Amino acid sequence: MYNIFQPILSVDQAMNAEIDTYEMLIRNNNGEFPGNNFLHSLTTQEGNDTWIKASRKSLRDALKDQQNRKIYINLEPCQMKFESIWQFLEEIREAYHDHVAIEITERRETIHSLDYLDREIQRLKKMGFELAIDDVCAGNNSYAFIKRQLKAISRIKLSLLLFKDEDDKTLISFVDAWLAFAKKHQLTFVIEGISNRQLAKKFAGNPVVLQQGFYWGKGTLHFENKDERIKG
Repeated sequence: MYNIFQPILSVDQAMNAEIDTYEMLIRNNNGEFPGNNFLHSLTTQEGNDTWIKASRKSLRDALKDQQNRKIYINLEPCQMKFESIWQFLEEIREAYHDHVAIEITERRETIHSLDYLDREIQRLKKMGFELAIDDVCAGNNSYAFIKRQLKAISRIKLSLLLFKDEDDKTLISFVDAWLAFAKKHQLTFVIEGISNRQLAKKFAGNPVVLQQGFYWGKGTLHFENKDERIKG
């Protein structure tokens, strides 16, 4: 497995895109997300040790010559029960400061206490990390959960892939509702799953909205690629 860095972009009305941040994503030898076996491994100490080793190297390679980059790393809720994870987070916070932020995923199957993640998010916030909630309205990242975290988080993400079976009007209704919520609570709003120019143009020009997805994926970084220019 290895990591790539997918750009999250600010796009103006003329479709000029500027990289705001990156999301660190894990891939297997086929260039795909490793799937359920990988997710299950994160419920074990061994799996987390492997993840820490890979993440440590990837962050070091990505940030050693580009200290102006900001990278979001995904954190599965189940990982936060391991003390080694907290030691790693302390390490990268000390090394990279605000150049590394955390995205909380929607998978919470291993959590039994309703307030477990509330406490852990507060712990992350006290460490100084900027926090995002991934895939709002998917899994357990519900409106009620996000509302409880408003004092800790700075951005939310909505994936258009959730609505692949819906018509365009329904999709836009969901986007508009979450966008209104983000504006009201002064959150950055990332629209994930931008797959073509039509979608990219639809959401371009809104200063609150950032875009991420396959259409902009040509700016995805591997370590040897230092070109961060993006064209729509």
